[in-house]
Amino acid sequence: MKDSINDISNQTIIRILLIILSFVVGIFLVVTLRQQLLWLGISFFFALALEPPVNWISKRLPKQSRGLAVFFVVAFTISAVAYLVSLIGPPIVKQFSEMITNLPAYYQSFINDNNLVSNYLRTVDVPKSLSVNGQSIANFFASTGGGVSRVFSNVFSSIFAFLSILVFTFFMVLEWPKWHDIVWKYQDPKKRKRRKELYARMQKTVSGYIGGNLLTSIIAGIVAVIFFAIFKNPYAIALGFMVAIFDLIPMFGALIAAIIAVSVVLVYGGVSQAIITAIFFLVYQQIENNILQPYVFSKTVNISPLIAGVAALFGASLAGLIGALVAIPIAASLQILVKDYLDTKYSNTSK
Repeated sequence: MKDSINDISNQTIIRILLIILSFVVGIFLVVTLRQQLLWLGISFFFALALEPPVNWISKRLPKQSRGLAVFFVVAFTISAVAYLVSLIGPPIVKQFSEMITNLPAYYQSFINDNNLVSNYLRTVDVPKSLSVNGQSIANFFASTGGGVSRVFSNVFSSIFAFLSILVFTFFMVLEWPKWHDIVWKYQDPKKRKRRKELYARMQKTVSGYIGGNLLTSIIAGIVAVIFFAIFKNPYAIALGFMVAIFDLIPMFGALIAAIIAVSVVLVYGGVSQAIITAIFFLVYQQIENNILQPYVFSKTVNISPLIAGVAALFGASLAGLIGALVAIPIAASLQILVKDYLDTKYSNTSK
């Protein structure tokens, strides 16, 4: 009897040690491969967003070829992005370059004006941080970025990350039905229907959010370009592009874009234009928040603003802009799962 107890105790100790070892190894792998796991996670949500159009196209192709449908969708997406870059890329780069080059001279002219803002800037000695030829600005960016080698390293890392996510997304979408069938095959038949409904709702949320966010950001950028062009701002396209990019960031992006745009206009156009620009962003933000976004997201994303803000902060800290973009549909999907769990739990309890 004692031997049996000792055997059981030894087995229990070995199991506990194996569990602890597995946990430690798992944590080590997650920490070591966190970047690659993040890429996989982002690819998964992009694949989830691309699945509906791929599925729709494949049903209308000869032999319902999914590979051809994936190729069409990915090729169209890449071609559209490439065409857009070739169309607006050169003027954006040119305007940003001119803006940075001319900033010290414009700034020097601005602080020599007799207005409240210029007078304040003269008292805090900010002009010492700028030079007429832009050398101080160049030195600042070089020191911040760690020099030319650091910049090139970051560029190549970003390109590699983008290509990796693109490849992962392509193969995930291509093999989606295969893994889809495998997952549902091993589900409890009694719970399969409800889980499929949950999956459909999550997929609709993710695809709707990504498409809707892109649409609202493009609209914001176009409206901003038109506004700046009306006031004959020489950097209208660059500022509009900046607004569109920052508008992609949930909750806080529009505010950041407004602050940057107003600051730039203040230096290049003066106080009166800066005030008009601030009013424009306040009005447009109200229109976007109360009319445009509710219309675009009404049938796809239903999430608490607090949860959305926290998710965006966590996502941005983990993976920058892409992390902030992906975080909200993830949070919305988790909200769907939690709500379903609580509804099921309390409905069973009430019975």
